[in-house]
Amino acid sequence: MLEIVKARMERLVILGLEGRPLGRSMGAVVQLWAEIIAARLPMADERLDAPRIHAAFDVLETTCDRWPAPKLLLDALPARQPQQALPPPAPTEEERARVREMLAKAREALTRGMQ
Repeated sequence: MLEIVKARMERLVILGLEGRPLGRSMGAVVQLWAEIIAARLPMADERLDAPRIHAAFDVLETTCDRWPAPKLLLDALPARQPQQALPPPAPTEEERARVREMLAKAREALTRGMQ
């Protein structure tokens, strides 16, 4: 995530926002932001959360007139997309046998009822 934060903060610097960090302190600022983000997203998964962080930085780039605080990024962070549920497990042979038995009993009951 550090690389994402670094690249996106470099874009913010290019915007020339008032209050931006000076060049020499940028590395420390990026590190601090990455630590703050990591603390707020302790279960971060880059595959799931990288698009969210990019989206939040997109919001900052289009709405900030001054250098933003990390809180603004966290506030702009969209919710995680729900993960697709796993398919139900295949029935066991015991469950299949039980279903076959139930169907056989139902068929038998229907056949007796039709006679």
